[in-house]
Amino acid sequence: MTSAFFDDPENRMVLRICQTSPGFIPIVLKGKLHPVRESNIAHYPVSENLSSEDFALGLEVLGCRLVRTAVDDVVVREPAAFRTPVWRDRARQIQALMNDFWEGRQTALSEYLKQRA
Repeated sequence: MTSAFFDDPENRMVLRICQTSPGFIPIVLKGKLHPVRESNIAHYPVSENLSSEDFALGLEVLGCRLVRTAVDDVVVREPAAFRTPVWRDRARQIQALMNDFWEGRQTALSEYLKQRA
């Protein structure tokens, strides 16, 4: 994960709240981390226009890892177990964006990951 993102004390606190308080899920919007009650997740649909940063961070705060392959493809590795089914569903909604609509943006995501490595 991007160290600058987690150097922000507010982001660290929000992530800690979501990881330790039942019923919260971390949502990344425009580079900022927000705690959302799982019961309100329907009010925060995943945007088809996510930036590479929001895509990567949105998955990482949910426990996923993004890995660049030898040919610069991006592979998402899910954790053995998500914190809750809501966290799993959100991660899979974000991953679902990596389809034909994302053509060309896949390269941008790979470059983003390369730059922050």
